[in-house]
Amino acid sequence: MSELQAAASKVENKVVTEKEYKVLKTDKMFEMMVIEAIKFYDSRIQQTIVIGDKTISEKFLPSKVTEYPLIPFHFKWTGTPYPISAVSPLIGKQQELNKAHQLMVHNASLGSSLRWMHEEGGIDTDYWEKYSSSPGALLPIRPGAAPPTPVQPAPLNNAFFSIVNEGKQDMEYLAGIYASMQGDTGAQHETYRGMLAMDEYGTRRIKYWLNNCIEPALRHTGKVVMEYSKSVYTSNKVFRIIQPNALQDVKEVEINVPMYNDMGKAVGKYMDYESAQFDVRLVAGSTMPVNRWAYLEELKELLQLGVIDDVAILGEADIKNKEGIMERKSQIAQIQGQLESMEEQVKERDGTIETLTRQLVQAGIKAKVLMGASEVDKKVQDTKSRLEKSYLATDSQQKVLQALEKAESEKARRDLQEQVRNLTTNNKQT
Repeated sequence: MSELQAAASKVENKVVTEKEYKVLKTDKMFEMMVIEAIKFYDSRIQQTIVIGDKTISEKFLPSKVTEYPLIPFHFKWTGTPYPISAVSPLIGKQQELNKAHQLMVHNASLGSSLRWMHEEGGIDTDYWEKYSSSPGALLPIRPGAAPPTPVQPAPLNNAFFSIVNEGKQDMEYLAGIYASMQGDTGAQHETYRGMLAMDEYGTRRIKYWLNNCIEPALRHTGKVVMEYSKSVYTSNKVFRIIQPNALQDVKEVEINVPMYNDMGKAVGKYMDYESAQFDVRLVAGSTMPVNRWAYLEELKELLQLGVIDDVAILGEADIKNKEGIMERKSQIAQIQGQLESMEEQVKERDGTIETLTRQLVQAGIKAKVLMGASEVDKKVQDTKSRLEKSYLATDSQQKVLQALEKAESEKARRDLQEQVRNLTTNNKQT
């Protein structure tokens, strides 16, 4: 219920002229819906079409248009409604050149159509006027009269011929556009770098003019178009933006997208272009005169220094189907990246296999060493046991031998004692 009440009590602000308000106020339903009417003054731009002394039409531009729509693209501002064009400084110099050519042509004409001095009555003037300039003509004189003398034109001063060349140089200087910039091979520098430097220096005045005259006018034009389009594009609209150099690169932008509530009623707009606030940005250097070859040479030097890549140079080069080339280069780069990753994986696997093989060899060597050590230990123990047994056997044998020797000695001693007793007994009997 609160949402319904809020929807029913929604207040909208509309700006209309007083004339339109008076017309709308005649409608009773409209008068009942008006909560408050506030008068205010606003600056408007009025467009008036006048032919001669008759006014054809008058109308106010939309309220969104606050920038004046008359934009001068001038060469030099004079502080008056009449700026100077780029040709104005050259008018006097061009008149000087025209006058110099006129004098040279007139002097050449006098040299080809000679004037004659003659004694009065010495020649037939009608005949001479008719045939004196004809090639191979026979011109008679009356007997006794002096022959006519040709009147040669005065020769022009040699300094006069330099006026034309100096005038051409002055015109190039005044306009800021030199002959070398127009492809004049005679006025160009001998070296390639010298030619590029001359072209760079020659375009500095034009760059200054573009920065201070053309770009502000372009920026003003963008603001006027932006404000006027806000009053034109008020409904839902889809724009398809196509890049001039890449037809396949299409971008769609939708503005004034309606927003609906749960009841299916439009309550607002998404991407409302009329209320959008944005700036008009002029791309820096987009209007500047650019020497393509010098620019490409600069890009090549940056490529050699590693500052940019070859894709940046390709984007600035005048090559047909460079978008397809860039796409193929990106695919090649992706494949090269995959190949490098696979090579890294193969290297890691080869390293792992080599490590495992080395570990297996070392384990085998350790096993063989342990087996050899156990066998040596076994042989040592066997030898030791045999030596102990032999030692024990030798000891017992010695004891037996000693016992035998002792027994033999005791027997011998007893035998000796027996013999002594026997001898003693025999001596007593004797």
